[in-house]
Amino acid sequence: MKNVSSIKYGIYILIISGILSYLLIKFKPKPIKSEMTRTALPVSFITAKAKSTQIIIESEGILKPKIESSLVAEVSGSVTKIAENFYAGKYIEKGSMLFQIDPSYYYDRLKLAEFELAKAELFLEEQEALAKQALSDWEKFDYGEPNELVLRKPQLKQAQAGLSSSIAKVNTAKRNLDKTIVIAPFSGYLLDRSVDLGTYVNGSLLNGQGHAKMYAIGDGEIRLSINASEKKFLKINNNNDDALEINFFHPKSKKPIAFGTVDRVEATLNNQNRLNYCIGLIPSAFPHPNLTSNSENNENQKLERNQYLVAEIKGSILKSAFTIPDTALRQGLYIYVINNEDRLNRKKVKIAHKNPKSIIIIEGLKEGDRIVTSPVAYFSEGMLVKPSSKK
Repeated sequence: MKNVSSIKYGIYILIISGILSYLLIKFKPKPIKSEMTRTALPVSFITAKAKSTQIIIESEGILKPKIESSLVAEVSGSVTKIAENFYAGKYIEKGSMLFQIDPSYYYDRLKLAEFELAKAELFLEEQEALAKQALSDWEKFDYGEPNELVLRKPQLKQAQAGLSSSIAKVNTAKRNLDKTIVIAPFSGYLLDRSVDLGTYVNGSLLNGQGHAKMYAIGDGEIRLSINASEKKFLKINNNNDDALEINFFHPKSKKPIAFGTVDRVEATLNNQNRLNYCIGLIPSAFPHPNLTSNSENNENQKLERNQYLVAEIKGSILKSAFTIPDTALRQGLYIYVINNEDRLNRKKVKIAHKNPKSIIIIEGLKEGDRIVTSPVAYFSEGMLVKPSSKK
């Protein structure tokens, strides 16, 4: 009887457990569905606007005079005189004497040449008289038509050639005598000299250097490096009727210091940096010392030889292009734009030109595109953003 009661008791427990389990399953609370809210990334943007855009090419270079020469005496001898202003830094007018070489030897050579010229003139007169007499004698005897030897034409030709040679020797001697006075070929400033009183010059370079070095007042030139993509925006007009303009600035203060134009582009790549160079021309960069201001450049600041300048070259004009800040460019090829649903899309663009502050795009954008300019740490196509216009 005890075993039967235990069995009944176990069955009751099982039935009650099953009922409770059924009730728990049937009436368990339904889970509340909660949607995860995504936080939209705040971004700044600008609106793309196409407009006519002039390409500005930034470069830098060293200002040099357009004319700078090493002067060499063309004759030999000892220096016997130097000019009062024949010192580095002094201004020298064109045609002024720099220094003089002892003229004695060249004066003597001139006198000898003049003596030879006098003899040649006398010899020619004698030959002309003899030829005239020979013709007269021949006609008296009526020997017929005289030949050239009878008329002494070879002798006359020789005498005439001798006279021409003597004249040339006199002219050479005069020129050599004149060259003993070394004069300034242009107005400018003396940079250096390698001669002084008593120096012997031999009419050639001394250790690869001239006897004096000076540069001319007037225009200045500056070599400005440009890369291959920038070169195509420099279309040079050979007639120089519409030369490309250049603004020059002080490298530290960034203040305008001069104005010029593109004179030419060198016809070769530099063999060291593989860049092209264009030559900027600054009118009246080195004015006459009597001028107090540089009216050509509308600046009172004085330019100096070997001065370092920053340049902005005004290149070609693109009829329709987009200018965006450099912060908007991603990975050098892409930009992020915000669509109508405030989601990000990536676009590949074609860059015409870029500088440290801005980028000019000619393909890949359309008018009205909202371009993201703020940093985006992680990009996902179609990600939600909260745009705010950048003023």
